[in-house]
Amino acid sequence: MERIEEYLEAIFRLKESGERVTVTKLSKFLHVTPASVTQMLKKLLRLGFIHHQPYGEISLTHQGEELGRKVLRKHRVAEEFLRYLRIPEKEVHDRACELEHHLSDEVEKAIHRKIEGEKLKSPSGLLPLTALLEGEEGVVKKLLGGRRLCQRISAMGLTPGTKVKMIRSSMFGGPILISVRGTTVALGKEVAAKIFVAVD
Repeated sequence: MERIEEYLEAIFRLKESGERVTVTKLSKFLHVTPASVTQMLKKLLRLGFIHHQPYGEISLTHQGEELGRKVLRKHRVAEEFLRYLRIPEKEVHDRACELEHHLSDEVEKAIHRKIEGEKLKSPSGLLPLTALLEGEEGVVKKLLGGRRLCQRISAMGLTPGTKVKMIRSSMFGGPILISVRGTTVALGKEVAAKIFVAVD
């Protein structure tokens, strides 16, 4: 399963960076032969993780995208953890590649919450909104920042006592997406870091 996850993560990474995903690009990205890529693509196609025509572009199915995103998120959490442990930067990526396939969802969540909470000096018992991963929910308890920022956050419906659900976490480029009162709201990471929530 590790090899499958590596391919799905690679396809997701290339797509995330706006590149057209082809056998040649995957081959270079993963440092394997085009023949190896072709063999794995047949398997991924059979398993329902990708769409692909010979010599054409490779795209992920919904199921493939979900798994690719999950593996990449675990990789990025592992990188955060290794930096937190002060592992030399030149080793971080390779070590994270080893860890990403072995992190349970619970351990991933605990690491991410611990690091984000410490980095942003969370008030006791609370977590910054950036500490939530996809699908997690929390209740807004505290807003930090100047009066204007707090008013702007409140105008989006993010007031103390409001329940929020993470749709796209801070582990990916661009704004985070949350569901608030039945509406999807996009927030920059800097703003999201000023919103503190309680989670179960």
